Amino acid sequence: MKESTQTLALIGLAIAAQAAIIGAVVYVKFTSRTAMASQTAMENQTGFVKAAMPDGAIANEVLIVGPDCDRPEGIRKKALAAGLAKLNVPHHQTSSISMNSESTDDIFTAMTQMDSLMKADSPVVFVNAKGKANPTLDEVVAEYRLAVPQ
Repeated sequence: MKESTQTLALIGLAIAAQAAIIGAVVYVKFTSRTAMASQTAMENQTGFVKAAMPDGAIANEVLIVGPDCDRPEGIRKKALAAGLAKLNVPHHQTSSISMNSESTDDIFTAMTQMDSLMKADSPVVFVNAKGKANPTLDEVVAEYRLAVPQ
């Protein structure tokens, strides 16, 4: 009888330990989901998405990619650059970009992301490993300030 009581006590302890482990796993998954949701909300705040930076992009500087012309895309590029200059946000303009396999670990994913951004409206803007097609001045400034502590 004493052995069966000890066996039941051990089984009870094992069940309690498993319950504690399950509780810990659920807590960790919940908190990591909350953190991921928070990060996603921050990304959605400005609409910028993670993207491999083109060759020549400089950290903590906005890169504006678009045509140099009098079409709407070129006018938007010039207006965005003028707005950033007025706010003293470091930026660089270019009409073409490149990327090589040394720029990123996963070149296929990087090229797919780049293709998606470049097929959308111009200008395309890159800020610290994030990009967005045709953002507003406010979106660019907000993303820049998220990426670069003031």
